[in-house]
Amino acid sequence: MNYLIFDNDIYYDIDGKTGVAAKSEALAILKVAPMEASVAVIETLQKQVAAPEKVPYRKDEVIASAFSGEYLVQSEKIAENLFQVVAAEKRKINEVYKYLGVENVRLVVPYAAALREFLRNNNISGEKTRIIFLDHLGNQVLLTIFNKEAFTTPRPLSVVPWQITRELIRSRENYRAQNKLGAEISFQIVTNSKEIIDEIVSNGLETKENIVFLQDPCPALSGLKHGEFSMHYMLPEQFIRLRRIKEARKRVSRFLVMLGVLAGVVVMFLGSLGINKTASARLKNLQVEEASCNEALKRACREKYKDILKHGKKVDFPYLLGLFIESMPPEYSLESAVIQGMPGGRYRFEAIVFLEAKDEPFTKMSLNEAFRHARIENILLKDNPGLRVALDII
Repeated sequence: MNYLIFDNDIYYDIDGKTGVAAKSEALAILKVAPMEASVAVIETLQKQVAAPEKVPYRKDEVIASAFSGEYLVQSEKIAENLFQVVAAEKRKINEVYKYLGVENVRLVVPYAAALREFLRNNNISGEKTRIIFLDHLGNQVLLTIFNKEAFTTPRPLSVVPWQITRELIRSRENYRAQNKLGAEISFQIVTNSKEIIDEIVSNGLETKENIVFLQDPCPALSGLKHGEFSMHYMLPEQFIRLRRIKEARKRVSRFLVMLGVLAGVVVMFLGSLGINKTASARLKNLQVEEASCNEALKRACREKYKDILKHGKKVDFPYLLGLFIESMPPEYSLESAVIQGMPGGRYRFEAIVFLEAKDEPFTKMSLNEAFRHARIENILLKDNPGLRVALDII
């Protein structure tokens, strides 16, 4: 797996080797290792919106309207009836797939979400403390403020003497004013740059003992490598292309099955000329072995799923998303798909689809077996008929 931060340049971690390269060199970088890549994009915006959690249709409508149609949005619950909506420009996500290749991109998430995973994995957090992370990345410093799950839009600062301290003070005061925080709320500075620490200390803003220094030169890449994510940005046309690829694979699979059947007929015919009994016995043994292997695989999958729930691990969102996209009729378009934790150790997968043409009749959705307990209800999205599909995973 390759890990990349997508900005004006690409910061990468491939087999433990880190570096920076121009966008035009992206495919050349991937050719030296397995092509599959997880990507974090820096240019994102975020809002916190209040939405009725117990009214799914209304909640989805509020989240979808948080940003204009020029953005792709993902959301996550950060408190009761409160959601953080993180948006990325379609143009920026399109660049990711353009430069890396559609087939090579496994995951696209916000940079701040990857950085949050790094902080979580390193136990850097606090109940009454806000984390100000100053990430020295290339020729810029990215300033992001974290409050538990919530985070601000990453703010780029130029690496100029005396500017870091001034911008740090201004960002801290703006955050206090916007969130109406009192003096009892403190800030913890975290950075991966000794030069930044020296500047802050020399200006008397903070003592060195109260600043957390990290040795990692690129914390967001480490968070991307070791974190777990329920977000994934994908363009609508990428959904269509993914569906076509899956359909092509199905056709190839059916063709191979037909060849296998034909080969079996030939074998049986040849066996009837002299080794019919031996061939029949062997074929039966293979069928029994295959059935036994399939049953063993099903048991293993069930046990693995129970183990995932037992240890509180997150559900594989890309896998569920792939199953859902595969089930969608071609006339439907996917508006959003999210998965979020629920009380009692449960997860809820929710997807919104709609018809592009208002006068086109509904086609019954034949969902994958994994969605047999899903709830499907008719909705109206952007004046177009649509469906909401919700699946509770216990």
